Amino acid sequence: MNYFELFALPVSFRIDESALLRSYLQKQSSVHPDVAGAESGESSLLNSAYKTLADPAERAKHFLEVRGKKVDLPASEFAAEMFDLREKYESLVSPREREEFRLKLSERFSDLTRILYDLEDNADEFAKYYGLLRFIRSFLDKFNVYCGN
Repeated sequence: MNYFELFALPVSFRIDESALLRSYLQKQSSVHPDVAGAESGESSLLNSAYKTLADPAERAKHFLEVRGKKVDLPASEFAAEMFDLREKYESLVSPREREEFRLKLSERFSDLTRILYDLEDNADEFAKYYGLLRFIRSFLDKFNVYCGN
């Protein structure tokens, strides 16, 4: 299912988040179980679709899928960066050092999100950078660090 169409948004990584929220709330108001009177599969679908498009990493994945681009493992050119990140984090001992590292990694996540905005029309490059974004997201999620855009 194309979540962009569900919320009447253009298929684009660069979405209007306020339009997404308005569309979600409008649609949810008519199908929510408290309003519709019964459990609605549509409500669950809307929740899932909204969460996907509101999250930069999930939105990037969905964007690639809708455009018919296979979502592969991170590009090999980023393998050294990913290895270095893991190694660096494991070498840190103090909680303060680890927190500083996670904050820098959150900034890297935000930087990659901005890069994806610029690469939206180049599916191959977009997919390559998405692989690194996905790696960083999973790394941060492992340590319960929120990474917004």
